[in-house]
Amino acid sequence: MPGSTPTPPASPPPVPPHGIGHSLLYPGFRHLFSSSAASTFGAAISIVAVSWIVYHYTQSSLDVAYVGLVEIGPGIVLGLAAGVIADRYNRRSLMVTADLTRMAGMAVLAVALYLLGFSLVLVLGVMVVVESFSALFTPASQAILPRLVDPTSLEDANGLLYSSGGAARSIGSAAGGIVVALFGAVWGLGINAVTYALSAIFILQIAGALGSLPREAARERTSFRDDFSEGMRYVLGDRTLSEVSFGYLPSNFLSAFIGPFLVVYATTRFGGSAAAFGYLVGAVALGTAAGGLIVGRLSTRRRAGLWMGSSVVAEAALYGLLAVSSNLGLSVVAALGSGLMIGFGNTIYYSVMQATVPSRVLGRVMSIGDFGSFVAIPAGLVVGGLLIARYGVGITFAVAALGIFVTGVVLLSLRDFRAFGERPSAPSSSS
Repeated sequence: MPGSTPTPPASPPPVPPHGIGHSLLYPGFRHLFSSSAASTFGAAISIVAVSWIVYHYTQSSLDVAYVGLVEIGPGIVLGLAAGVIADRYNRRSLMVTADLTRMAGMAVLAVALYLLGFSLVLVLGVMVVVESFSALFTPASQAILPRLVDPTSLEDANGLLYSSGGAARSIGSAAGGIVVALFGAVWGLGINAVTYALSAIFILQIAGALGSLPREAARERTSFRDDFSEGMRYVLGDRTLSEVSFGYLPSNFLSAFIGPFLVVYATTRFGGSAAAFGYLVGAVALGTAAGGLIVGRLSTRRRAGLWMGSSVVAEAALYGLLAVSSNLGLSVVAALGSGLMIGFGNTIYYSVMQATVPSRVLGRVMSIGDFGSFVAIPAGLVVGGLLIARYGVGITFAVAALGIFVTGVVLLSLRDFRAFGERPSAPSSSS
């Protein structure tokens, strides 16, 4: 990670930053914050609704795995290209386009299911479209953030985004269970369409200049392929950055045995209750909210690698508790703790990357990191579904917990991984 400073925001905060939430003093960040909360709330409802619809009609853990596959697959397939796009075009415009397309997709799915009835192919097809545009939205939102706040506010800003996102997912997941139980799952999809529309409205309030390419990127236009190659050279040219970008691959493969199958866990252990499923998903989300806020209160940037590796080890222990629990309250506590570790580690990662990677390549670097972390998840979904079908959720969750624990220990043993955040990187390609 080079030590250059990202382009500063267009306007200073009204008062010197201090305390939790001072990033909200920046108007542009307030709009991004509101957009994130609105869209995440709606998406959480639709995740519960779609998972419940598919499992209700098919009673197949593999079909639930397919839902998880189409939720993560487009981000993997398109994520690298999306990073290049985010570094070539106006990031604000890309985000608005993604929101409007996602809105249309969820509205079409809701109407089609209501009028035509259940179709797995229809559900999966629409989710591919929605998640493809989510893949476009994500690197653009990550790359625009350093232009909305001061560099010293990045931990607070990322923490607030995780907090609002976690709270929105928590409330949305619980609300999704209630909506499914009281009104039917199709209503959840309609609510998500409305929240994507609200998100687009909030993004439109961000000053257009803040979405444009930063000053250092105003150079002769290179080819798409050259831009992609530059991003790869930037990451692969530094060992610390490479280990951080690709080191989470095993744990994300194993985590796919757990998160997408909480619907099966709730159904088999707690009497098929949609509310129990919502509580578990909501607890994970609420934990990510708390984890994100904690980062801004600690000095985590200098020893980021140690903090991140330790969070993986702790997450594994909590998954182990989830595997053996047959009490809903205890399972919710374990889910809450695992979410806290996820939010804590991810907030540290994004804050350090945004503070040290130049804005002109930030979209590509972030998308490469996401690709390195998530590329194994589709295989994890399939393997997890097969294991659950044969051995049940308890054994499958225990296997995942053990593997994640080993991954965390290995990451902590890597000197360059531990050095993440302690020193600036200087890949030769970026000099």
